[in-house]
Amino acid sequence: MEKLDIHVKTALLFFGGLFSLLVDNFGMPFAILVVVQMADVFTGMLASRKEGKRWRSAIGINGLQKKVGILVLIGLVYLIEVNLYGTNTIGGAVSIMYIGMELLSNTENLNRIGVYIHPKIKEFIDVMKGKENE
Repeated sequence: MEKLDIHVKTALLFFGGLFSLLVDNFGMPFAILVVVQMADVFTGMLASRKEGKRWRSAIGINGLQKKVGILVLIGLVYLIEVNLYGTNTIGGAVSIMYIGMELLSNTENLNRIGVYIHPKIKEFIDVMKGKENE
């Protein structure tokens, strides 16, 4: 416990540097997506714990693989767009679309935890998932 402050400062330094790198090279939407994805993982773990489900490495790794795949895809879009056209508009747009999807997932996780979610928002999530008729 006596070295906890060093570990916290090291983590803040690492994540602060990573965030700065992402913002400078990819743009703010990409950096925001990374943060929202981390929040989704965290809220998903909290929701599973609240429901009494055990954390399984295979499920967690599968979810992380999907998130990393999304980041690789967006990184490639940025790379191609910046080098061919000198812009980062499409990469930002794709990032924002995935931010919306991650926010829906965060909302579902918070609902599982017991946070009040307005019925209209729940209905919207059902429509987005194709469950509006159920």
